[in-house]
Order: sequence, then structure tokens, then C-alpha cells
Amino acid sequence: MQGMPLAQDITQVGIVVRDLDRALAEYTHKLGVGPWRVYTYAPPRLTDMRIRGVGTPYSMKLALAWTKGMMWELIQPLDGPSIYKEFLRDHGEGIHHVMVDYGDRTLGQVKAEFAARGWPVLMEGNYLGSQFAYFETEGSLTTTIEVRYSAPGWQRPEPESWYPAAR
Repeated sequence: MQGMPLAQDITQVGIVVRDLDRALAEYTHKLGVGPWRVYTYAPPRLTDMRIRGVGTPYSMKLALAWTKGMMWELIQPLDGPSIYKEFLRDHGEGIHHVMVDYGDRTLGQVKAEFAARGWPVLMEGNYLGSQFAYFETEGSLTTTIEVRYSAPGWQRPEPESWYPAAR
């Protein structure tokens, strides 16, 4: 395939864990990553949830931190089926996905380009106006690729909590 690469840059590494509190302690105190913003992604803030094209409610608790512009995401699946639960069942804890920047394309264009390469949307949703989609790339790329679109001016909401807790 010619033209502009689909993956302009890696912007996030997503890691699926069984116990978010334990993972936060490990990544903070042993690896030095943090501080972490902690959120629960669940309805009604999480909408338009689909897994393999089928409307499917799910929820997760996650934490976000940055090192030199790279976002770290720790995800603990909560209610409902999800690709995170599938990953834990099939692989155990570990790196689940990378998020890529796709340049100036629209999310619709990116979905169409991934589909043309044989990578349909695996799971998607919308968190307060920030749309995300994971593609079924694990078989050929050995990891899952995620993309996200947030409208210009979108602001991430204040976290439910911080780890370590603000002093």
C-alpha cells in the first residue's frame, strides 16, 4: 500500500491488568511512571459501545500517565464482555495495544483504510465526546492498534482520583 502511513506516531501503550491498584503501585514505585489520573469509563459517560459491530455495554477502570509525550494506560475491565477480558483470558496481563496518531485523516477514513487492509473494528466507544476504536490487527501485527478522535477543543475531564494521591 502506498501513500501516507496509517500510523504516523505511537501515542499510547495500553496495558491490561487484573488489579489496577496493584499495577499503579508497581508502575509508580518500581518503574517511576506517574502521577496517574484514574477514571471509570462506564455508562452514561461511555456510549456507542460496540464489540465486533454489536452494541455491547461494558465498563473499565483505567489510569493514565505521561512520560515525554507518551501516554501510559493501565486498564482493569469491570462489567460486561470486552476485548480486555478476552486478552486476560487468552494471554494474561500485559501490553494489549498501542494507540497511533493517524495524521489529518478523519476517523471514518481511518476505519475504511483499516477495513481495506482486512482489519475490521474490534471494539469501539465514545467517552464524553472522545471516540476510540480498536482494530483486529493482532493476528497479522501481533498487537492490537487503537485510534482515537477528539473534536478540537475537547478537554479530558478531571480524574476521579490521582495516584499517588495529591498532597
